[in-house]
Amino acid sequence: MRKLKELNGFSLGKKLTIAIDIDGTIADSSGVDFRRVSRKPDEILKAKPIKGALKAVKRLYKEGHTIVFYTCRNYASKLMTMKWLKKHGFPFHHLEMKKFVAHVYIDDRAINGCSWKRIKESLETLSILIGTVT
Repeated sequence: MRKLKELNGFSLGKKLTIAIDIDGTIADSSGVDFRRVSRKPDEILKAKPIKGALKAVKRLYKEGHTIVFYTCRNYASKLMTMKWLKKHGFPFHHLEMKKFVAHVYIDDRAINGCSWKRIKESLETLSILIGTVT
């Protein structure tokens, strides 16, 4: 098996920039009324972590990957979104309010959906291809 030198236009080192969507991927936001967020930003705090997400993100962060959460929530909700991430213990390097260039995207709206077990397996395969050990 040959090693990859580039992924999504980025040259590969031992560590990746991993973009992780929030709603539906790490947060069950079904109890959040997003119509109220602009008037009542703490509405976002009603979201609950999705099972397996925190453990997986902590592992990726501990392995030295750059973790950047992203969301299409409005910019007015950025502070409450950061508060939610910290409240639930999600380690991260940065929060973006839009998509950006990264090696890997983890997103529930992707064609293959979001299963933290499948993500773990995919990242282990990717680690083999780029020559890292996870």
